[in-house]
Amino acid sequence: MSDQYEAVFARYDTDGDGRLTVDEVTAAIAGMFPAAEVNDLSGLIRALFVQYDTNRDGLLSAAEFVPLAQNLPELGS
Repeated sequence: MSDQYEAVFARYDTDGDGRLTVDEVTAAIAGMFPAAEVNDLSGLIRALFVQYDTNRDGLLSAAEFVPLAQNLPELGS
């Protein structure tokens, strides 16, 4: 994983466990769109997890996060 993505992942991994929870991803996305209601993001977050949580454990590992950040450049900045 590149240093850029590692730093971004670490910023979003607020509990430092090496995995992103639904709440952590929701907070990251909500931070990109501060005017959006978090409840309005639930469908988007579910869709992101369906697509990027490849091992279906309900969490995003760093390896699963990179393709998401690559496809959503605002998340990686």
